[in-house]
Amino acid sequence: MQTIQEKNKAIVRRFNEEFIIKGNLDAFEEIVAPGFINHTGVPGYNDRIGTRNFITQLLHPALPDIQLEIFDMIAEDDKVVTHKAFTGTLQASFMGQAPTGRKATLRIIDIIQLKNEQYIAHWSIRELITT
Repeated sequence: MQTIQEKNKAIVRRFNEEFIIKGNLDAFEEIVAPGFINHTGVPGYNDRIGTRNFITQLLHPALPDIQLEIFDMIAEDDKVVTHKAFTGTLQASFMGQAPTGRKATLRIIDIIQLKNEQYIAHWSIRELITT
């Protein structure tokens, strides 16, 4: 039988793979709770709809060939911490960086809080590295 921590890690992995990488909006709707808050989100993009729009309207156009590498995932109680990197070709302005047509890496350490198998809160530290 899976522990709550194992279930939560699987949900976080699914969110990253299904929604962020593949753009599956159904996965977003299932995983992100109506009252979700992104405590470190870009201004204007820190609620549920804003988070969806940040990924679909800003991240996906900027890195249309986006790839994911998860380095570490740690779960405790109702939180999952992930150290990960998204890479792709920077094709649109993103996080203050003009498009270069070259490889960019968005390195992130984030904390997701879950309740009833849904995201309810998010905190992150992000860094965009371009080559």
